[in-house]
Amino acid sequence: MSGRRRTPVLAGVDVGTTHCKAVLCTADGTVLAQAQRRTPVDASGHAHDADRLVGAALDALAACTAAAGYGPDAVGITGMAETGAPLDAGGTPLLPALSWSDPRPAAHAERLRREHGAAELHEATGVLPSPKVPLAKWLWLSEEHPEVVRRMRTWAGAADLVAHALSGAVGTHATFAQRTMAWDVHTGVWRSDLLALAGLDADRMPAVHPPGAPVGRIGTAAAGALGMTAGVPVVVAGHDHLVGAWAAGVRTAGEAADSMGTAEAVVTLADAAPDARATGRQGMSYGRHVDGVRWCTVAGMSSSGALVEWFCDRLLGLGHASPEERYRRFAALVEQAGQEPTGVCAEPYLHGRSAPHPDLARRLTLHGLQPRHGLPEVAKALLEGASYQARWMAEVQGELAGGPPHTLTLLGGSVRQRTWTAIKAAVSPWRTLMCDAPDAACLGAAAWAGAALGLDPAAPVAARRPVDAPREAADAYRRAYQSVFLPTVTAPATASRPGAGPAPGAGR
Repeated sequence: MSGRRRTPVLAGVDVGTTHCKAVLCTADGTVLAQAQRRTPVDASGHAHDADRLVGAALDALAACTAAAGYGPDAVGITGMAETGAPLDAGGTPLLPALSWSDPRPAAHAERLRREHGAAELHEATGVLPSPKVPLAKWLWLSEEHPEVVRRMRTWAGAADLVAHALSGAVGTHATFAQRTMAWDVHTGVWRSDLLALAGLDADRMPAVHPPGAPVGRIGTAAAGALGMTAGVPVVVAGHDHLVGAWAAGVRTAGEAADSMGTAEAVVTLADAAPDARATGRQGMSYGRHVDGVRWCTVAGMSSSGALVEWFCDRLLGLGHASPEERYRRFAALVEQAGQEPTGVCAEPYLHGRSAPHPDLARRLTLHGLQPRHGLPEVAKALLEGASYQARWMAEVQGELAGGPPHTLTLLGGSVRQRTWTAIKAAVSPWRTLMCDAPDAACLGAAAWAGAALGLDPAAPVAARRPVDAPREAADAYRRAYQSVFLPTVTAPATASRPGAGPAPGAGR
């Protein structure tokens, strides 16, 4: 069947927090088939049955090959960072995959901070101590499940698990390794001293492959089950936020990406590593971009799309509705609030603020609610707060890089909320572009899979277009950002907020 195709067909798989997605496409990003499956989680919401997680990703891939009638010539895999599972010598998971959101390693993250210094760890590894970093997870495992650590042959992240299921090999990408707090971002090697804290060593870490290099090739059994050809190269493409940014054309110094998903990440590129101490004080991470050449600074907000999910669940009673119905209902509600700022200032922190000005005690709070406000204004205020927060993150990154970004590209599943992207453009003082591709991370993974075939991963794969806002709305939003949002979120939590009046809390 491949003999009838004039151009290689590439597959991209994204193992995400909410959905596992897959696409089949050509090297120029033309989508031939796409599918998604809900990411399975346990009752706590902090762990994934590894077999079910892999199964969801492979089922989405199989749906693509079935729809197209043929399989790809190469497969690239991206996904959430920090989530992973320990594997035994036979490649069997010893525990459910621990999610990046798992809070149980918190005491061990604090121990790392106290005994080894947050600034020192950040300078070497690019990340700050937190419960989500795998090093804290491994310390927790060594205390709570020492037999698991003894039997652990290697660690596999979410994308690595899917690659292993396809190829039988375990390997990873530097952008995943640099999220573990055990990888030196400057020398590109595992830190034996940090691994030893959990009773591990570099031999029990996954091999880190160069960008675009396959970790293995699809085995006969996996190929038969998925309607694919054995021997097809499998590439772990890297961290989903960065892979999506690459697909959207964010590849050179001075460009920034706003990756909008369940969590949100603002990524700014530079030619050199940032000032590690200043970056750490702002709660941001840094490391290499997916090409292994550029450097990137990353600021995260754990509750972005999660704000919409919270609103739909708690205030609209849509907990059992389909994602499509939830988005439709939410978007229709927001439209009722009009084009101007709502006058409600939302601190968009369901789980605390990690960057900038880290403050984990901050919580979702609404300021300035008036009797005239209803659910439409509250819904829109959440989008406004998240948009203000993204600008703040990008602004601080620009200060660290010596200048503001010259473009900001929006991408991710949340770009489907057109009111949200319009607010982003109104708030942003920089040229705002939008990547319409709903599966940019999948397309980026496919592009890096193509590198295993000798194709250029820098070929355009996802189009961008400008997003403009009406001048009056932009002026109003930018004034509100400067005069209300920034004073509110930087004021002590118990102080009155400028311009916001009484401060009724939400989620306190």
